[in-house]
Formats: sequence, C-alpha cells, structure tokens
Amino acid sequence: MNSKVLLAFSLAGVVSAQAGLDGDYLDRLSPKARAFVEKYKAEKANKKLDNTQKRKVVVKRDVLGRAAKSGQSQDSTVYVVDNAVEPKMEVTVFDLSLENESVENLGPAHYSYNEKTKEENFWLNGKKMDKKSFLKKTEDWENRRMKLQKPFKQPYKAFLTPTEIERKLQSSEDVYIDEPMEQNEIANFIPFQYSDPLYGTVSSNFATKDEVLVLSQLGVAHANGDKGDNIGIYYVDAGCASASLIPNSSKHRAMACNRKNQPHASQVTTVLQTFAPNAVVYGYDSQNFNMKSAPGPSNPTGSSFNPKIYIGTMSIGVYDESLTGNYEKFDAALDNYIFANGVTEFINAGNYTPSLQSQRTIHSPGKAVNAITVGSYNPYPFYLNGSTVPTYIYEAYSNFINSDVGTAKPEIMNIGSFSLPNGNYTGTSFSTPFTAAMAADLMTRHPFFKGHPEMVKPVFLTATWGTTYNNYDTDRGAIGGIPAYNFMAFNKTFSGYWPKAKDNALFKDANGNDKTLDVTFNGLVAGEKYKLAVSYLTKGSVIQKLKKMPARLSISVYQNGKYISGLNTTYAHQFIMQSFTVPKSGSVTMKISRLSNLAPDDDIAIGYHMALETTP
Repeated sequence: MNSKVLLAFSLAGVVSAQAGLDGDYLDRLSPKARAFVEKYKAEKANKKLDNTQKRKVVVKRDVLGRAAKSGQSQDSTVYVVDNAVEPKMEVTVFDLSLENESVENLGPAHYSYNEKTKEENFWLNGKKMDKKSFLKKTEDWENRRMKLQKPFKQPYKAFLTPTEIERKLQSSEDVYIDEPMEQNEIANFIPFQYSDPLYGTVSSNFATKDEVLVLSQLGVAHANGDKGDNIGIYYVDAGCASASLIPNSSKHRAMACNRKNQPHASQVTTVLQTFAPNAVVYGYDSQNFNMKSAPGPSNPTGSSFNPKIYIGTMSIGVYDESLTGNYEKFDAALDNYIFANGVTEFINAGNYTPSLQSQRTIHSPGKAVNAITVGSYNPYPFYLNGSTVPTYIYEAYSNFINSDVGTAKPEIMNIGSFSLPNGNYTGTSFSTPFTAAMAADLMTRHPFFKGHPEMVKPVFLTATWGTTYNNYDTDRGAIGGIPAYNFMAFNKTFSGYWPKAKDNALFKDANGNDKTLDVTFNGLVAGEKYKLAVSYLTKGSVIQKLKKMPARLSISVYQNGKYISGLNTTYAHQFIMQSFTVPKSGSVTMKISRLSNLAPDDDIAIGYHMALETTP
C-alpha cells in the first residue's frame, strides 16, 4: 500500500475521534462542561486557522520509516498541523465503575433478640451458632474481603482540554465529568427566630441534654453502657472542631483540617460526643477532603483506623439551582462508597435557603439512595385530643423534596434543636449527627449491625414513635415520629441480611427458576403487632445510568401457608415497610420476591428488620 494512503487512514482516525460528541457522552457531561467542549469544537470547525496557529510538516518517510530515494522527493507529503493551544477547564472526574464482590460470601445471616428473656440467637448460612463464633467468622470474612477489594475509585479534580475530556468519556461508560461547585457548599446555621416565605415567623425551641435523653430514650442506652464503644464515626464539615469547644478532645481525631476551630464543626462534634460519648470521632475538612470529590475515608474498616469506622455523618451539602432535584454524580459516588465499604451514612436533608433555592429540594449528597437522610422536628411534641401518642411539628426549614430518582427522602426525622454547653443551635445540621450517635450506641449493644447499612435503615424505619402534625413532606417522605432507642435495642426483634450477590444468584435456583428469599420468625404471640421493613443497597453507577432504582421487590407474610399481609416496591423506592398482627401464637414466614430488575447482573445487598410495636 502507498505510504500516503496508510498515513491518510491514520490521520482520518484522529479526525473521526475528534469530530463531535456522541449522544451517550452528552449525558455524562455537566451542562457547563458540555458547553465548554461544544463551544471549542464549534469554533475550531467554523474558523480558518491563522498563520500563527498553523505550520507545515513535510513527511519524507513512509509509515515503516523508509526514506525516499534520491530523485523521489515528489512523493514527500506536506501536512498543515494545527498549533492552536486548547483551553482548559477545571473539572471533577467521576469514575463510577464498581466491580461485583470478588470473595465468596458466607451466605445469609439472621439474628433475633428478646429483651424480656435477654435471649440472642445467631444463624449463618442456615447454621445456628453462638455470638462469639458468629462475630469471629464474619469479622475474618470481612478482613479477607477488604484484602481482595480493589481500591475505591475516588473522584478527582483536573484541568482538562476539550480533547482530554472526550478521551476520558470514551475510556469508560461509567466516567462522568462535572465542574466543582465548592462555592455553593451549605453549612448554615438557622436563626433562633426566622421568617419563612411560606410559613411566616417561626421560633426554635431548644431541648437540653437531659430532655433529649428522655425524648429519645438514650438515657436508658447510656445507663446500660451503650455509649458508642469501639465505634468510629467520621464527619465531613466546613472545617474541623475546636478542641476547647467539644466535650472530649481525646476522642476527636483531626484527620485533614486546614480550617480549624470552626463553630459549625465544633457543634456537630459536640452532638456526636454528647450522645455517643465513647465513640471516636474522625474529623475531615471539606476543603481538604473535598466533599464533592471524596465520599469518605479510604478503607474505613482497615487497620488505619482504631476503632474502625462504621458510621459517617455529613451536615454540609452542595446545591446547584440549575440541577434542582437531580440525582447527581456526587450522590452516585456516595452510593458507591456505601455499597463498597459498608459504612452507614447519615446525611442532612439541608436547611431551606431562599437565596440559593427556589424549592425545598434535598441537598446533595442527601439524595444518595443508600444513605439515611435526616430531616428536623421541633423537639417538643404535643398530644392531640388526649392521645398518649406524641405528635411532632415538622420544622419549616427542613428540606423534603425528592430527587428525580424519586426515592423517599428524608427517611427519618429527628430532634434538631439543642441547648448544650457550647450554645443553642438548630437545623438538620444537628438532627443528623444526633441520629448517627444513636446508631453508634445501637452498634455497641448489637454489633450484628456493624458494616450493614442495608439493615440499619430498616432498624430506624421500624423504631419511630409518634406522628407528624404539619407534614410538609407531601412526596412520600419521612416516617412519622422520631426514632426511639428502646424500640431499636431493648425490644423483641428479628434482623438479617443477604450479602452482596448478583440479583440472579439471589432470586434464581440452580435450574434457573424463580425463587423467593424465605425467613421464618419463631416465638410470636397471638395479637402481637410488628413493624417489618426491607431495604436493599445498589451501586450508584447503576442508578446514575437508569435514573431510577433497578429492582422491584415484594414482601409477603404467611402463617401456616395463609397470607397475612404484603407490599411491593416501585422503581422509585429502595425500601418497603408494613405492619401486621400475628393471628395465632407460633411462627410466621416472610417471603421476599423479585418482581423485576433492570440490572440483574449487578450485585445488590438486602437487609430486613422486624420489631414489636409497643410503647416506650
């Protein structure tokens, strides 16, 4: 073949690769990044290069490196090379690819606890065992899993040209390009009295430590030694806490903090240490540990942390009015982080900020589906018509509008106004770490929940006490009432999980036929009423592609083959919750079935929790 033809094919390939953005690529570019690339390409295509931007190159050898013979210079080829310097843009690169689990799982695990008899039972892959053996076996497995797990792909910042952006997008269908938005980080305080455009003048009420311990029942937790022992909690905030403003500086680790002695971070830490006093708190400054670029610490349950990190909390968010309601890349990155590392994440719903928001939309990363998003109630309930059930007031500042994925957010409302030693403060910024502290106390009492956010969410969903008076959350959001610790830890409960596995492996038998996930609950008494919740974890990359949850599940409860109750999820929901009354003393069986899944070859993890409905 003539050398000119070979070279022409080669150059044609380059031109083709840079000719324009494929439609699939456009969906993976933020609006600003897309405009940046398209503007450059349009200008390049529509204007002639001036003499300062072009130079001639004479090629006197063929593609095999052979020089032209004397007298054959007419075969030399002259090319005009574009010397123009491409502009660069600062972007955040998200690689949301996440591989399926590489280590063989141990099979389903189940746990029952009866506060009246103090009886605990553990099962692993159908085999009953004592607590010590169960915890040792699962911890050894987790250590093997972490050794085999590939490093989590943290998003990163870079200055890229339009051509470099295209190449990144072409490298993987899981690569997304966004622009940094740190200027819109929100870590705002709510004034003690404020004017709301919809609800008028609103005043905050503050609960003291002792009042909160009673309202949440954490006083019983602390009296029984449940104080967050052997639990690591990390926070990301606009700076780190001041050692002089928190209850116990010896249990606070400033991990990456340019901005020290910050009041907001100090108050977040105060809430954590007041209500989980023996937990170790790891602090990260969002400026160093960029909240939009790094969802959480690397290898949180590895040897770098003592104690290991099982809980994360974030009372800071990003908001972009042009993307109102969108499930964004940083939501997906946090979902990937939770899925890969088993950290239970509590994220604030955000405080309505009229100067930034036209709607009361949940801030990102509070739209992360695998996280537990927390809103805020006024701490003091009232009782309607002589009822003994408390009714709580939804704080007007607490955001509640769901993302375009549609999952119900926030899942939990909690006390958001505190009067503690370093001041009075209110907002979802504080209801969130308070809820994280409750989870730390819970994991001290019941270590079965460590590393399994797919179970912790159902625990909180089934542990609420009370109703909501002015429920602004009209789009299928939070469960009414606040979480009550007695319902979580000192109750008659049944919990379990199926470790990460392909959906088809869970819901297909060896012959390829559909099957259900069945669990039998023993020792139930006629007339007992239970709350049952099931949730599942999935990859953020899957949600980002589908713009919806991938699976639809159904739960049904039977006794002696007779149907008692049941409920289905939709593609907009990640959890199911229902109540039922036990017809006859004995046992009931829960059946979880898959109605459909849009990503059957990707891993999911399923967890459940069932708790006796009682009074505090």
